[in-house]
Formats: sequence, C-alpha cells, structure tokens
Amino acid sequence: MKRMFRGWTWEATLAVLILLCAAWATSLSPFYLDPDQILYSLQQALAVAGLLAGGLMMIVIAGEIDISLPATLAMGTIVFARMAEAGLPLWLALPTVILLGVCAGLVNGLLVVGFGLPSLAVTLGTMSAYRALALWFGGQEGHADFPASYIWLGSATLFGALPLSLLLLAAIFALLALVLHGTVFGRLLYMIGANPVAMRFSGIRVGAVKVAAFAAAGGITGLAALVYVGQFESARADNAGEILLFVVAAVTLGGIDVFGGRGHVAGVFLALLLLGTIKNGMGLANLPGPVQTLILGALLVGSVAIPQLARLRLRPRRGAANPDAAGVPRPAVPPHGAREEKT
Repeated sequence: MKRMFRGWTWEATLAVLILLCAAWATSLSPFYLDPDQILYSLQQALAVAGLLAGGLMMIVIAGEIDISLPATLAMGTIVFARMAEAGLPLWLALPTVILLGVCAGLVNGLLVVGFGLPSLAVTLGTMSAYRALALWFGGQEGHADFPASYIWLGSATLFGALPLSLLLLAAIFALLALVLHGTVFGRLLYMIGANPVAMRFSGIRVGAVKVAAFAAAGGITGLAALVYVGQFESARADNAGEILLFVVAAVTLGGIDVFGGRGHVAGVFLALLLLGTIKNGMGLANLPGPVQTLILGALLVGSVAIPQLARLRLRPRRGAANPDAAGVPRPAVPPHGAREEKT
C-alpha cells in the first residue's frame, strides 16, 4: 500500500477532489457540464480572487501576511473610476492603477521591515487606511458609468465564450511559477520564509526581498482592480469586502505553509479551481450565504490544522532513541551535569 502511494503529492489530491466536486455538482444540475456555464462561473469566482491569491502567495511564502489586499483593490477601482470620469486615456489609467497598488504594497513592506512590526498588525491598520482613502476620494456613492474601453479587460471574451480575465489569471500564475520556482528571487523567498535568521547571517538582504514581495503583490492587486471594474462595471469604497476569506483559503488549501518556506504555485492554482467548483456546486444546491461562508471557513481551518497535526505526529518523542542515517539507534543523551563512565 505504501508503494502504491509513494510519490503522491498534495497537488494530485487536489486534482482528485476537483473531479469529485465536479461529479457532485453534475448530480445537482445536468447543466453544470455546459462549457459556457463552467467558464462563466469560474470567471465570477476566480478572475479577481485568483489574482489576489497569487499576490498573497508570495508574501506568505516569505513568512508574512497581507490582509489589506482587498482594500488596495477597492482604492484602485475608485481611482480608475475617477480617471474614467475625467476622460483620461486608457493607456494612462491602466499603469496608474497598477502603480498605485505597487505603492500600497511598498508602504506595507517598509512598515513591516523598517520598523520590525508584525505584518498582521501593519496590514490590519493599512486595510482601514486604504478603505478610508477610497471612501474619501470616491464618496459613498458607487461609480458605474465607464467607457467601453475601461471595462474591456474584465468583460472581453475570446473565441465567443472564453473570458479574457481567465486567460490573464492563467498567464499571471504561469509567470509566478517561473519566478518562484526558476529564479534567484523565488528561491530567496522560500529560504527567507524557512529560516530568515540564517539568511541574514548569510548576507542576504532579507528586508529588501520582503519589501519586493509586498510591492509585487500590490501590483498584482492593482491589476485585479482593473479586472474587477471590467467584470462588475462598478467601483465603490467597499468593493471586495468579503473576498479575503476565499483568498486566504485558496492559498492555505493550495499547500502554502502559513509559517513560510513551503508550497507550490500549482497547488494554489488547483485550490482555486477546487474552491470555484465547490462555490458553483453550493450555488446549484441553493445553499444560503452563511452556510457557504461556514464551509469556506472550515476549509481554511482544516487546511491550516492538518499540516500542523501531521508535523506533531511525525515529530520524535522527547527521550526516545532517534535512528541515524544508517538506521542504528543513537544512545540517549545523558542528563546535564552527569559524567560518562570511562571504560
């Protein structure tokens, strides 16, 4: 049995779960397997949340957290709306919103690294600040009158039904896979997340790498703001207020260790597909919103708790003899202060 599952990965488990959930959704409605329905449901569930998950993934791998990403997105949608009202050209509006996201991420990273503050506390504060800025700049009313060019990125389709936003999501994850698994910067993120103290003693500029991760996540969030406006044709200060649970659940369920240093991009992408399939199935089953939130919360807790329980189970018990590489048991270490008898 052990040989049968030797080499089995968490990504393979997620793929099997996707197939099982798709079969469950098909049993609820015969229209689930319609390609147009699948593409539409995935676009609604993943186009924006998937981009946020990609940005958050880099930060978590580095051993930090950023819960201000939805607020950064809302601020970007408001700025985009104001630029549309002013009649600014699209070639100027697009990079401005992305640059705004980069600046928001830089602020988070500099506060965390420069002052040695916990990233959870910092981003909790900046989350409120960015929401306040969005409310101050955009007002309490919503913005819905956008030119056709401004909503193209989130609403355009290719080949009749393939949403452009899903292709953009796949391209961003392909780029993240290349960066995280094939570049020096990606390897540094993993090593810093696994042991930041050792990296500092090795001469690595840990702070600069972490700030770069926060800035990159902010830039991806700015891109998500553009997709959000195109998909929903709306900009409000409270945009994406309930998306954080879905995003964090996708990152942790995808196998990214909450303490940093572990995980694969493919796992997060498959977790997004799994959560999108579950969300679609719950909609077909007419489950109320609170029940859906409860299920997502349970998945989040389980994805964090199961790896920790596995580590505790595999951790050797204190006082037990530990075999060395050759399989020979090591002698127990004598208590502190005791002298070994010479033979």
